[in-house]
Amino acid sequence: MKVAVTGASGFLGSVLTPRLAAAGHDVVALTRTLPPQGDDGPDRVTWVQGDLASPHDATHLVEDVDAVVHLAWTNTPLTSNAHLPSDAGANMLPTLTLLEAIREAGTRPHVVFASSGGTVYGPARDTRPFRETDMCHPQSSYAIQKLTVEHYLRMASEHGWLTATVLRMGNPYGVLLPPERMQGFIGTAVSQLRAGSAIRVFGSPKNVRDYVHVDDVCRALDATVRPTGAFEVFNIGSGAGHSVADVVQLIEELEGGEVDVTYEHPAAADDLPSWVVLDSGKARDTLGWSTEITLRAGLDRLLTSSRQRP
Repeated sequence: MKVAVTGASGFLGSVLTPRLAAAGHDVVALTRTLPPQGDDGPDRVTWVQGDLASPHDATHLVEDVDAVVHLAWTNTPLTSNAHLPSDAGANMLPTLTLLEAIREAGTRPHVVFASSGGTVYGPARDTRPFRETDMCHPQSSYAIQKLTVEHYLRMASEHGWLTATVLRMGNPYGVLLPPERMQGFIGTAVSQLRAGSAIRVFGSPKNVRDYVHVDDVCRALDATVRPTGAFEVFNIGSGAGHSVADVVQLIEELEGGEVDVTYEHPAAADDLPSWVVLDSGKARDTLGWSTEITLRAGLDRLLTSSRQRP
């Protein structure tokens, strides 16, 4: 297949893009900043510099593609409420420009959208893992926009512009992330640890999340590049909840000693759900997908690889 990937140089995109190429797909990788010269990656990857907010760039991206994996996103749950108009402009406008380009092309590609199982459902009413059929009650601009894109994709599929698969992901981890980043606790925590600084925790250490390794996420993305229906929504998670304190304790166990932790409580943290665990039974039954990497194994892998970095 010929697959376009938006946000190809981001956290998920940088892992997914070479894997799609290795699976035999021809990949058109959209990024705002091209890789360094001579670092083009696999032969089947064509890097394109552009901005989805540009109708020209969006039109060029979707020409003759069979599928689009839409990963590009610029805000985080903690920052998205700071200025609502600019937040919507940064994410909704590019996404709608992409959908408009798809409609104009008339080629009816399959779209895979990286939504957020960690935020769209909102506060838990009990400690039963969320199912796709549960009512969504988003508490941040980030989550509202993710859910809004889901509805646009449903509408577009009903009008016959495309087919779509929405993946409501848990909290992906598995690569080092910039230590100042406001999203991706495990990746930032390990970066802070290796830099010799304290691990920063935003909000309560009792907050529970469903952490899913990036390798498992990419298997789900690869499994849904081909449509299973006109419009489908799947939770992508482990089904197991771990608190922030659990993660810190696990890091200490694997590192063999205590680590420094600082706790911060920005006002925006109050808008985030305190308990989010996903029921991925639908993905298991429909796609044959389930997680293969436990949190301990995935975190051990990340800690080990980060020790070996120059």
